Amino acid sequence: MKSVHPYCFSGVGPLGETLKLFKSEKLVVEYVAEEKTLIVGWKGKVKSEELRNGYDELLELVHRLRPRKWQLDLTKRDKLKKKDQRWIFENFLPKVLRAVNDDVFMAVIVPVIMLNELVSELSGDELMHKGNFLIMQNFMYREEGQRWLNEMEMIKLGANKVS
Repeated sequence: MKSVHPYCFSGVGPLGETLKLFKSEKLVVEYVAEEKTLIVGWKGKVKSEELRNGYDELLELVHRLRPRKWQLDLTKRDKLKKKDQRWIFENFLPKVLRAVNDDVFMAVIVPVIMLNELVSELSGDELMHKGNFLIMQNFMYREEGQRWLNEMEMIKLGANKVS
């Protein structure tokens, strides 16, 4: 895995100025400061060890940035083994919730059929921690996912003002 300097400007993407935080052969992690969104993109066939190493790198970034809005782009990644999918939900996502210590909104950019596979075996407990939730929604396009993330943030901010 090849790490990039944590705040290295990488250019202007469709969502605004994009900071490239991490890049390997299979994983790219970027942050769009204007949108306060972490962009995670996987590609190709990912072995169990590569997956876990990539998510370990990602968790280090999560501890630093505490991002509440995510785009997880799986459109270029091959299908995972069920045990690896389960590992993500049982190990990685609960750690994200603990690190962020707030609700996390994740726009998953993937064909609908793949999302159903990802969440079909979950009880729901994996996506909660101390009253905070990790809420996932499926989208076919990044722009559509970003609109949803921004709406969720506005709803969350509005709810906090009322309480």
